[in-house]
Amino acid sequence: MAEEQDKTHRLLFHFPRMVEDLVRYCLTGEWVDRLDFSTLDKVPERLLSPELKRREQDILWRVAIRQSPFENREPSPRAALTKPSDWFYVYLHLEHQSRPRKLMALDMVTYKLLALHDLARRKALSPGDKLPTILSVVFYNHDQPWTAATSLLDLLEPLHDGPEGLDVWSYHLIDAQRHDLSPLIGSKSPLLGLFRLEQLEDMEGLSEAVDDLKVVLNLADQELADAFVTFINQAVLPRLISEGDKLPTIRDLQEVPNMIGQRIERIKERMREDIAERMREDIAAQARSEGLQSGRKEGLRLGLQEGRQEMLKELIEHKFGEVAPELEVRLRKASTDELLQWSRRMLSATTLDEIFSNPDSSADRTD
Repeated sequence: MAEEQDKTHRLLFHFPRMVEDLVRYCLTGEWVDRLDFSTLDKVPERLLSPELKRREQDILWRVAIRQSPFENREPSPRAALTKPSDWFYVYLHLEHQSRPRKLMALDMVTYKLLALHDLARRKALSPGDKLPTILSVVFYNHDQPWTAATSLLDLLEPLHDGPEGLDVWSYHLIDAQRHDLSPLIGSKSPLLGLFRLEQLEDMEGLSEAVDDLKVVLNLADQELADAFVTFINQAVLPRLISEGDKLPTIRDLQEVPNMIGQRIERIKERMREDIAERMREDIAAQARSEGLQSGRKEGLRLGLQEGRQEMLKELIEHKFGEVAPELEVRLRKASTDELLQWSRRMLSATTLDEIFSNPDSSADRTD
């Protein structure tokens, strides 16, 4: 009989009109008028996770939310509702039992969280990546009145005078890399060593963090010490060692100072090698620069020399006609002083002999 009732109720609540009336019955106030029941849409089972699919007696509906009760009274086409924030969800749990289930509130929270996981998996989130609100409804029909709690809070044993932050909806965050260490300083807690290892930025602080651990851990904590060794090898050293460097491995906490000392020596040796290499590169660059400057000077000198030769040749051709081959050879072999001397003679000479003769007069000598 109960199974038949489950099926018939499931059939009835496949109709949007039934779901609308149920929502209006469960929720009161003007806010309900913001729901656009013309858009009521049952979430297809193919979109649900295996956990929710197995709950065949449950149905998940969604309905569009208007920004205000008076906005868009005309029916909204479902195709236009593409934003996840457009929807409000209704979770119907249809089950018939011989008596009320004591932990139904816990079950309903579990089912609701599964539904929220499904919505998050399909990225059906509100602006700011917020999860949507879900109305949960348990439909019960039996001779015995329902006496079980309807809120999970009513199932939790209160911790009188307990600390804050112990509610079922929250969790305590420990941001290890930014955690405040001051409350732990001076304590004998290995947590201080863990947080220091998490917050290390270079190898220099590793020895100090391990020294603190060795003070806290005693012979009875050997397994915990071994666990810290594994943590250092697998989580700390790979983060601190530069890419391309050989990753060291320690076998116990006592090896850390020696390992760091060896690494510092390797770093110093590498620095010496880097300095020597840079010096060699600087010397080679300086030599190349000096050679280039020397080449430029020589090229400039040769270019100036050729320019003087070409100019004197053009002057001779202009004044005396075509230059004989043997004279052209003499011009190419001439020194700078000779070219200057011949150029001065060119100003007053009437014959080529007056230019290229070698008189011993002082007037021909250059300063």
